[in-house]
Parts: sequence; structure tokens; C-alpha cells
Amino acid sequence: MEERPKPRTIVSPHDSAEMVLIPQGPFTMGINEEEVRQIFTLDQRENPVFVTEMPARTVYLTPYYIDRYPVTNYQYGKFIEATGHKTPLLWGDPGWNQPMQPVVFVGWEDAEAYAEWAGKSLPTEPQWEKAARGVDGRWWAWGQEFLPDRCNSREYGLGCTSEIGRFHNGVSPYGCYDMCGNVWEMCKGRWLGDFFPMRGGCFMGSVTFVRVTCRWTPEDSVNGAQWLGFRCVKEIPPKKEIQKGGGQKI
Repeated sequence: MEERPKPRTIVSPHDSAEMVLIPQGPFTMGINEEEVRQIFTLDQRENPVFVTEMPARTVYLTPYYIDRYPVTNYQYGKFIEATGHKTPLLWGDPGWNQPMQPVVFVGWEDAEAYAEWAGKSLPTEPQWEKAARGVDGRWWAWGQEFLPDRCNSREYGLGCTSEIGRFHNGVSPYGCYDMCGNVWEMCKGRWLGDFFPMRGGCFMGSVTFVRVTCRWTPEDSVNGAQWLGFRCVKEIPPKKEIQKGGGQKI
């Protein structure tokens, strides 16, 4: 029997997050040496952190769903109500706690607890990067040219987190918002040995730091910061093949 096409969007039942399908297939992850030199020129200094984005390589991913937006204060509040999980720092501060702002001042254990409650997980770096850049090797979610009105970066000048869904012209090829700027986003895995990786830049980051291949780590991975948030992914189980005799082959 032919497998039905997977829906392009779903709504997660636990946290009501809209999720978009990232199809299976290869994409280019990272950047090459020539691109590093171009980024040094754009940044007007030779920042060694950008070298960690090399090499450019082809990565093949199976299909998965990813949240269209970063997890919001509203969604995180539902998680707190359901589980009794501790509240983030400045939870009641109106400057950071509007319902549709990304939740901040959370660390990796908090984000992983939320993801488990929602039946999801944090994205790996390859999953996050493919959702942000697609398959054409672009530097920013919308393309190869930086445009300051398409994301919440230092150049935009807001100076704090923005509500989700604001930058319609800055979405990724798959329709994900805020993959550049607003808040850095936590990923699974390790970076430079023992550090947790985060991706995408934030409202304080300049043009070179809101590129979709940029990598960094926070000073405090337990309590987070006012510029650190996350989104989740949902794996798609592999298709079960029916064998003759009633057995199943995974």
C-alpha cells in the first residue's frame, strides 16, 4: 500500500504549537573557508568562533516536524501549571513576560523537561539548521543578503524580545519564524567539547551573529538569559513494513 503524504503542518496536542514538516533529504550544513573569509570582512574582525561552522558538508536527514515559532511564555505557563515546574527568572516582569514573547531565562534542563511534557525533543543542530536555511546554503533564513527589517537583531533596534510572528518577510524556506535573531535557541548535543550549542542569534546580535550557521553557547546553561529561548521538534517514526505471515519489519 502506498504511504499517504505527510501533512505539511500539524498542531501539537499538548502545547498547541503549530509545527511544520521538514522533508527528508540532503542539505548543506556549515560554511566553507571562502565564506569564513567573507564573514570576517563583514564583521570587520577575524572572530575564531565563526571557524567552528566549517566545514561545509552534505548531511542527510529523515523527515521531522519543528515548531514554527519559538516556545512562548503562554505555552511555558501551561507547562508550569501542568507540572509544577519552577518559574523562570523575571517571570512576572512585563518587559519579558508578555504571552506571545518567547520564554527566556530557561536552561537546557528546563527546555528538555518542557519538550518531554509536550511529547517532543530539542532539535539537533542539523535539524535546526536545515529548518532555518533549506537546501541552498543561504546565510540568513530569507536569503543571502542581510535585510535589517526581516529579523529582530541589533540592526533592527528594538532592544528586547519581540512577539512571535512579527517578521513575515524573514521566514525560512519551510515557513519557520525567528530563525534569525529574537532569541538564541537551544539545541541537543555538545559544542567545542562540553558546551551546549545554541543557534540563530538574538535581538542583541549583529548581522554576522544572526546567520543560520552561527554557533555559540551561554555563560549560564542552567538559568539561561534574557536572550535565550528554544523550539522543539517531533520525530516521525519509520514506516513499518508488513511481511508475509503477519510479521512486521521495521
